[in-house]
Amino acid sequence: MGLSGLFSIGLSGVNAYAASLEAISQNVANTQTAGYKRAQTDFSTLISALAPSGGISGGGVAAQNRVAVDEQGAITRTQSATDIAIEGDGFFVVSETADAGAPVSFTRSGSFSINGDGDLVNAAGYFLRGSPVGDAGQSSVGGLSALQVINIDQNASVLEPTSQMTLAGRLPLNATPGDLVSQTVNITDENGDTRSVNFEFSVNASGGFDVRAVRLSDNVAIANGALAFDANGRIDRDASTLPRTLEVAPGQSASLDLSGLIRAAGAATFSEASADGAPAGFLTGVEITGDGFVNALYSNGLQRSLYQVPLATFANQSALQEGAVSTFLATTQAGDVSLNGPQSGRAGTLQAGALELSTVDIGQEFSRLIETQRAYAANTRIISVGDELWRTLTETAR
Repeated sequence: MGLSGLFSIGLSGVNAYAASLEAISQNVANTQTAGYKRAQTDFSTLISALAPSGGISGGGVAAQNRVAVDEQGAITRTQSATDIAIEGDGFFVVSETADAGAPVSFTRSGSFSINGDGDLVNAAGYFLRGSPVGDAGQSSVGGLSALQVINIDQNASVLEPTSQMTLAGRLPLNATPGDLVSQTVNITDENGDTRSVNFEFSVNASGGFDVRAVRLSDNVAIANGALAFDANGRIDRDASTLPRTLEVAPGQSASLDLSGLIRAAGAATFSEASADGAPAGFLTGVEITGDGFVNALYSNGLQRSLYQVPLATFANQSALQEGAVSTFLATTQAGDVSLNGPQSGRAGTLQAGALELSTVDIGQEFSRLIETQRAYAANTRIISVGDELWRTLTETAR
C-alpha cells in the first residue's frame, strides 16, 4: 500500500464513524418516540487488493446503519383508551391518507387518537386500518386491500328494541276469586320509544290465575291465558295457556320469561319486572380489546364492535425498509405479509391504554457517542498525518 492509501483508509474511517454518529443522534432524538426501534451501525473491513508478497492490502472500513426491528420495547400504561401497544411480533397497518386503496406501511407506533372526522390516527398523522365487523360481531381478516380506515361516527346513535320480557316473584297461594294483581313492564319499541305492557293476574273460580296482557299505549289486549303451577309451587309453562310470545308494539314481538314466578304463601310481590332493549343512546367513548376489536360505547349502556385491528407479520421483519416517521415498508427480502388478529398465528398480543416505548438506552448511546467521537477524531488524525508525510515527501523531492 502506498502513501496515498492512508488518505483513502482515513477517509473511509471518517465516513464510517460519521454514519455511526448519525445513527446515535437519531436514537438520542427519539428516546421518547413511542414504538421507535433504535438504529445501530454495522462495520466491515474493506480489502482493496491482494498484496504481491501474499496476504491482502487493507482498504479501510465500511459502515451500514440498520434498524433493530426485532427488539421489544417496554410497555407503559397511559390515560388514553385508544393508545395501543404490541407485545410480540406484528405491526399496525397504516396509510398516509384515508383514501381507499392508499399505499400502506407498517408501524409499532400506537399512539392513536380520534381526529375531527372520526378517524383513528397516530401521532405522525397516519391512519389506522382494520377489518370491518359484521352485524353478528364477527370479523374476517382478509388481505391488505380489504382493510379500511377505522372511523368512529361521532354522531351515531344506537338503540335496541325489546326482544324479551321477564316477570319473577310470588303469587299468593290462598287468594280468593276476584282478587286482582297487576304489574307493568316498560319496553323499548323499534323507534327507541318507551312503551308499557300491563299484566293483570286475577284469581279464577278454581283458585288458579288468569292473565291478561294489555298494551297501554293503544289499550289493546295482546294476550289472555291461564297459569299452571306444579306441586312445589313453580310455574308449569307447558301446562299454562298464556302465550310465550307477545306483540308488545305493532309489528314487534317479544318473548315472555315466567320461569322465576312461583305460587306460595304470603302477599303478592314481584322481584323482577323487566325487559331487555335500550332507547337511543349517543357515543360516549371507545375501547379497544385485547383481541383487537374496536368497540363504540353509548350512553344507553350498549356497545358495538366496529372493526378489528389486525397485526401484520413477516418471515424476516429485519429486512423491512425504514420509511418515514417510524414506519416500515415491505420488501421482497422480508417476505409476504401475513395478516392475523392478535394472538393468532405469529401475531403478538395487544394492550389497550398502553404504549410501547422506544428501545433506545440513553446511557448506552452516550457511551457509544464517546467511543465514536474518539474513533472519528483518530481517523481525521490519520488524514492529517498522511498530509504531513506527503508534504515532507514532495519538499524532499524538490
